Parts: sequence; structure tokens; C-alpha cells
Amino acid sequence: MKASSLLRSTYGRSVAKTFVLAFLMTSIYNVMSFSTSTQAAISRSFDESAKVDMYSLTDRLTDPALFEGYRRNLANIEKVTRFYDYLEQNAPDGVQLLSAFDQAMPVADFAGGETFEHGYGTGARTQGPYEDPILGKSVVNVKSMQLSRSTFDFYNLAEQDGTELDWDGVNYDGASIPVLLGDNYKSVYAVGDQLTVDYYSKPTQMRVSGFLPPSASMFYQENLNFFLDDYLVVPYPKSITGMATAHQDFYGILAFAMLNANIAVDQAQPSGAVFRALESAATSSQFDHYALLSVPGYLTQFASVRALVQENFALVVTIEILVAAAAVVVSAVLTSSAIRRRERRIRVAWQLGESRSDLLRAMLAIVAVEYAALTVAFLTITQLLPNHDSSALRLCLGFIALFSAAEMLHRRSWLQHDIQYHPRSEL
Repeated sequence: MKASSLLRSTYGRSVAKTFVLAFLMTSIYNVMSFSTSTQAAISRSFDESAKVDMYSLTDRLTDPALFEGYRRNLANIEKVTRFYDYLEQNAPDGVQLLSAFDQAMPVADFAGGETFEHGYGTGARTQGPYEDPILGKSVVNVKSMQLSRSTFDFYNLAEQDGTELDWDGVNYDGASIPVLLGDNYKSVYAVGDQLTVDYYSKPTQMRVSGFLPPSASMFYQENLNFFLDDYLVVPYPKSITGMATAHQDFYGILAFAMLNANIAVDQAQPSGAVFRALESAATSSQFDHYALLSVPGYLTQFASVRALVQENFALVVTIEILVAAAAVVVSAVLTSSAIRRRERRIRVAWQLGESRSDLLRAMLAIVAVEYAALTVAFLTITQLLPNHDSSALRLCLGFIALFSAAEMLHRRSWLQHDIQYHPRSEL
């Protein structure tokens, strides 16, 4: 008996079954590839040997006119400071904001040499002494690093001789700001010395509180060992929310400097933890002009979507199970309907002398044709998809092979059962 005659009578059902199973396999493939490819993409963006995943946070106000207009609005400055405060004080365990900003700091009547000047050792020319219009004095732009207490502690920075910086006493509206100096400054200044600086166009007094140990370093701008021996280290206050009223220009610039930070995430945390923290901070502060520069823009959005999927992972799995169950039921109904339609033809062929092996080959050939068509349809669809995952593809092809083998065994069992209860002698 030819398989083509059996298949012709149930052609519509076979085509429908192929499309249903192709839809099922594609849905499984998409769920698996979405999960695995996103995690792999994020993992490639960070050093696997590091103890934490490091992200770089900044604002998206790259247009100078847009930035200037935004920071001129007091309400906008408060949004930025509240965004910073949320990440600094309310971030979940395993997610830590590390705020640090390297810049030139004009210091009046500077007592040090050229090695302390901003740009020295980088190939750039140093500016040397010049007249500062804000201070009305001769100043030198020195290397400075502004950072938060979280950053200071994270990189295990410490003062020499057991002295401790009074972080709780850091008040930018007070008489002076306690600062630390790199080890190379020990021959230039002493603890208690006062420095007059132009801090974002605001005349400011800074008091030397102590010195960093030799070769103190931190991770900064992709440099794992950014040494601070020649640096003026300026501590950030815990918060500047509500302080911009008196000095809006100063705090407007400072707020965005503090926002330029790294975010350290424990590797034990799910990849979406940092995105959920940022979304919560944005919702709380109404500031959403942020970006993660260490991660490409498309990956930021991609991972944000994946973080949302992970939050509702149980729902996604449940939906996929329901889709799979519905597809299996529909496929079973179509298969059962096709078998019943072929049943009389098979029995007639059996009574007319067709051998059991010929009938079995015909039935198994139909199954082989159906699942071959399913494989071709599935592979064609996956090639057209933007996401490609070889592991998910192999697993889905394994499912197809398993379904094919199971249906072949079922057809063989059905034929043996039907022949046993309908012997040729009954006709």
C-alpha cells in the first residue's frame, strides 16, 4: 500500500498539524534563546574574573544647550539629587553606587610642583599658573578626585597614621571642607593646612585632614590601578538635596558630577538587579535622563526588557506551558482525526492481502513526511528570526525527534492492535 494514497486523504489535517507543532517549537525556541542570549551578551560586557560586575552611570544630557537649560531649573536639580540619594541610600543589597569624578581643581598660591598639575603624565600640556577671575589670585589646576564615602570604602582607601576623615562633618556650606592628599603631597602640605580653591566657580576653603598611604589606587575610567599619589581627594557630602537654593549654579554642576559614577553589582545578583534599581530610582525621583555607558545602548534596553521578564518569570513559564498544552491537544486531535479517516482504508488493504510490514511502512512514512515538513518549517522560521541560539535550536530539534519517535511507536502499536482485533477471517 502506498503512503501517498493515505496521506492524500488527510492532507489538510497533516498541514494543520505541521503548522501547530511549528508554532509550538518556535515559541519554545524564542523563550529559551531570549533568556540565554541576553545573559551571554551581558556577561561578555564585563570581566568574568572580577568579583563584581561594573557599570558606568552618567546622564544623557549630552547637548550643551540642553544640559545648561536643564540645570538652570531648581526642580530639575532636585530630581538629580534625589535620584543620586535613592541609589546611594536605598539600593538593594549587592548593588552599590560608586560615585567618583576626576577634574582639574584651581588652587590659589599652590606650593607644589608640575607633577601635581592636571594633565601631567598624560601627554597633555599643563597650563601652569594663571589668574583666576573668581578668586582674584594666581592659581594652578591640580589633579583632584571627588568621591563618595561608599567609593572610598569600596576601594579600601584609608588615611595614614590611623587618622580618619570626618565624613559626617563634610558640609559644603560650612567654613571649610576636610580633604585628603596623596602620599606625594607629604613634602608640600601638612595636616591642618588650608587651601583656597575655585570649586565650580564657588570660592571654597579646604582643610587638609590627612594623607593617603603610598600607591593608593582605585578603579576609574577602565583603569584598574588609577593611582592617587598626586591627587587632591575631595569627599562628597552624604546628600545635597535641598541645598541648591542658596548656590544653584554650584550645586547644579555638582549634582551632575556626583551622578557620574560606577555601579558595582555582586555576581550573585541576577543581571537585571541594576536595571531594577535604576528604574526604582527614576520612579522615586522623576529623573530618567540616565544611561549606562559601559553597556551598549541596545543592550541596556535589551537587558531592561529581560529584567522585566525575569520579574515575571513564573508568568512567562505558565503562559508557555499553556501554549504547549494547547498545541499538544490540537495536534493530538488532528492526529486522531487523521487516523480514523485512514482506518477504513488500512483495514480494507489488510483484508485484500496487504502485508503487515507494508502497512506499517506506509504509516511510518506518513509520520516521517509530517515531521520532516515540521523540521523544514521550524528551521526556516528560526532563520528568519533576529535571535539565533544554537543550544536552543538543538534542544528543539531534539524535541521534534522525540515527538516523531513517540508517534511512530504509537502508530505501530495501533496497527498491531487493530490487526489483532480485525483478522482477515472476519470478512
